[in-house]
Amino acid sequence: MAELADLTRTAGAEVVGSDVQRRQEVDPAHFIGMGKVESLRDLKVEGEFDLVICNEDLSPRQQRNLELALKARVLDRTEIILEIFAQHARTHEGRLQVEAARLHHLLPRLIGAYAYDRQVGGRRGGVGARGGFGEQQIEVERRRIRKRMRDLDREIEQVRTQRHQQRTGRRRAELDTAAIVGYTNAGKSTLLNVLTGAGVRAEQRLFATLDPTTRKLELPAGRELLLTDTVGFIQKLPTDLVAAFRATLEEVTEADVIVQVLDVSSPAAGEQAETVEQVLADLGAADKPRIVALNKVDLLGPASRRRAISALSERYPAAVPISAVNRTGLGELLGALDRASRLDAVALEILVPYGREGVLAELRKLGGVDRTEYVEGGTLAWGWAPRHAARRFETFRVPEARALVQEVRPARPLVQEVRPARALVQEVRPARARRRR
Repeated sequence: MAELADLTRTAGAEVVGSDVQRRQEVDPAHFIGMGKVESLRDLKVEGEFDLVICNEDLSPRQQRNLELALKARVLDRTEIILEIFAQHARTHEGRLQVEAARLHHLLPRLIGAYAYDRQVGGRRGGVGARGGFGEQQIEVERRRIRKRMRDLDREIEQVRTQRHQQRTGRRRAELDTAAIVGYTNAGKSTLLNVLTGAGVRAEQRLFATLDPTTRKLELPAGRELLLTDTVGFIQKLPTDLVAAFRATLEEVTEADVIVQVLDVSSPAAGEQAETVEQVLADLGAADKPRIVALNKVDLLGPASRRRAISALSERYPAAVPISAVNRTGLGELLGALDRASRLDAVALEILVPYGREGVLAELRKLGGVDRTEYVEGGTLAWGWAPRHAARRFETFRVPEARALVQEVRPARPLVQEVRPARALVQEVRPARARRRR
C-alpha cells in the first residue's frame, strides 16, 4: 500500500487516505464488499476524494460497477502504472510501447463506455428494413482500436529489428555487455552516470527512466565492455507492459552479465529482491552471471547498515555495498564485474610478429594479457579473451607455445660462443699484411 501511494504521487495525484479490507473471497461484482462500498460512498458525498485506486487488477465488470456506485473514477494498479509510463515516455519507441500496452488494457473495458443500443448515425433498422440493424458504436470503437493495435505491433516489430541490428553491430566490436537491472528507484541510472558519464535522466521517483541507454565502460585493467541501463521492475508488473516492452527487455536477455542494484535503505529490500529475481526468471535470464550491488548504504547509520547488509548477504554472499551518489565502493564493484565477465573466457597463447603490437592492444581491450615474452620472430603472450571474441586471435594462436620457447632459448648461447671468433679474424689480418710486404 505504501508503494501504491508512491505510484499515485508519481502519477500526479494527491493521496488523502487509504483503506484495507480482509475478505475470504473477492466480491465478483465490486471486488470489495457492499459495506465497504457504502462507506466509500459516504466519503465521496462529503467531498473527500474524486478518484479511487485499487491495489489489485479489477475486471471490467468490477471497475464499471464501482464507478457507477461511487460516482467517481476508478483505476486499478495496472492503469496507474500505465499512466506513469505514459507521462515518462520521451522517445518514439517508448511512446509506441506505452500506447500499445494501454490499448491492450482498454479493449476489454469498452463495455459501459458506449450504450449497446447506440448506433452509428442514429439510424435504426427493424423487421423488414433494408440492411437490418445498424452498427453499434462500441463495435466501431473496437474495430478502430484493433486496427491501431495492429499498426503499433508492426512499428514495434520494426523497433525490435532495429535493436537487433544495433546489438549485432555491438557484437561485431566483440565487447562483453552488462545490463543494469533492479527495482524501480533503486539507483540504476545514477550508477550508469557515475560509471560512464552517460548523463541520463536520474530522479528520486518511480520509473524516471523507461528507455534503455548503452555506454562504454573501461575497467581498471583497461578492458572495455558495454553497460546498459534498463527499465525498472516492480511487483505485479503488468503483463501488457511486459509484452509491449519486449524489445527493451531483450537487452537483459542478450547481456553477458547482469548487474542487479538493490536499494538497501528500503524496508522492503528483501521483497524487492524477490521481485527482480522473479522477473529475471520470467525473461529467461536468471542463470546469467550476476553481480549484486547494495546501493544507498549512505542513507543508513552504522548499526542499521550492518543489519541490512547482513540480512541480504545470506542470499547474496558476494554482494558489494556501494553508494552511487557518494561514489563509494565502485572500485570493488568494477573488480567484481571484471571477474564475473571472465567466466566465459578462453585462455590464449599467441605469437605476435614484431610490428603487429596492435594485436596485443586489442587483446588487452577485449580480454587481458597475463604475461609476455620476447622470442625470435615476435612476442609470445599468454592471456584470455571472451569466447565470442577469441576467433579474432585464431591466426596468432600457438598451440605448443612453451615448446617453441624452449627451442628458441638454446640458440642464444650459441651466438655468444661465436663472437670470440671475430677477434681471431682481426688477429689474422695483420699477418696477411706482413706477407704482402
